[in-house]
Amino acid sequence: MAFKELEYTQSVWGYQEVKRKFWQDGEIRVLSLYLRPPEARCPKCKSLHVAAYRHRDRILIGLPNGRCQVRFVVPVRKVVCKDCGAVTYERVSFSAYKNARITRSLARKLLDRASETSMKALADEYRISWRTVRDAIEDGLRKRYRRRDFSQVRNIGVDELYVFRHERPSRKYITTVRDQDSGAVLDVARGKGAVALRRFERKIAPFKSNIESVSVDMASSFNSWAAEFLPDATVVIDRFHVIKALNDRVDKARRKVMAMVDEKTAKKIKGNRFVFLKNRENLTPKEERKLEQAVKIKECSTLAEVHLFKERMRGIYANAKTYLDAAPLFDEWIRDAVSSDIPELRSAARTFLRNRDGILAFWTSGGKNNAATEGFNRKTRGLLEMSYGFHDYKFLRLRIFDLGEKKSIKG
Repeated sequence: MAFKELEYTQSVWGYQEVKRKFWQDGEIRVLSLYLRPPEARCPKCKSLHVAAYRHRDRILIGLPNGRCQVRFVVPVRKVVCKDCGAVTYERVSFSAYKNARITRSLARKLLDRASETSMKALADEYRISWRTVRDAIEDGLRKRYRRRDFSQVRNIGVDELYVFRHERPSRKYITTVRDQDSGAVLDVARGKGAVALRRFERKIAPFKSNIESVSVDMASSFNSWAAEFLPDATVVIDRFHVIKALNDRVDKARRKVMAMVDEKTAKKIKGNRFVFLKNRENLTPKEERKLEQAVKIKECSTLAEVHLFKERMRGIYANAKTYLDAAPLFDEWIRDAVSSDIPELRSAARTFLRNRDGILAFWTSGGKNNAATEGFNRKTRGLLEMSYGFHDYKFLRLRIFDLGEKKSIKG
């Protein structure tokens, strides 16, 4: 490569090509470039009055040139400074990090593609080990997210995600805190509940007075934490978790019906689970007919009523524009559910009544909700599937930080 080509395509500045060699390394076509380093200088006092002795050659893999893997052969020198007396070994300026086997340009390319391609696929494409890919991504993410700016954060969302199936109960979950406005991940912690938020407390403490709202689920630990640590912020129980709680009750009622009906009736109900869980407007014509047939079955009357209450709650969210519109409709829903003979509805009513202020805060906070955080959880699961799981929590944490900056994650 010409001198300028080295600089602008591989970001190798200050070195000059001495010779090149094309050769075959197994199935890999290799272009080896032998470089001459710049004039030796003491790294401590910057003096040029030094003696430099060749110590060893270091090989770094750069961006490919067509189908050829590009390898740089760089002499590393022992530098003895005659001014300050320091004895050091030169660092290769275009190396990705200390003891790296790749260049900074290749490391940047790997980091840019990490969100859409698995580490194994990147390793196969660039003909390097997957561990080299992993180390490059980890180093880049650590530098990128070393510091986070909390001064502009106004609305946060807190949620937990079940990740580590084989860990002890307190470590099966991760808790994420996100900026609801920008989508950036503010913190990722192992565990669940208020204990997992201790590190975030220390980081946000100087700016806690700026926080206007906290979107959480109906877990009492998150509610208590927000009330205690951020007393001036509005706690919002997001719409997603309200409807999810009702869907859980619908599914529980369906299982009870399936357990008590005869085999002939069970066949009519079987396979209709998602018909009861889907939003009514999202049903296909075929699913609409299935729902109508199922609710006509005598044994399904309980299930039909729970489903009706779920749709009624969705109607409140869809039609109520202000707190004054929503509060009487919500209270009426609670009264009707409490007076029902169906245990699932009474259970949901008690839960919603306990969290009334947080649920109705959806309307006083201008529609703040945790739906974006729930969508983010799906991206996290996609990351786990793409990477076939993670055995290193610190690396997983860095990848989750990066997810907040990306629009999608491909499996």
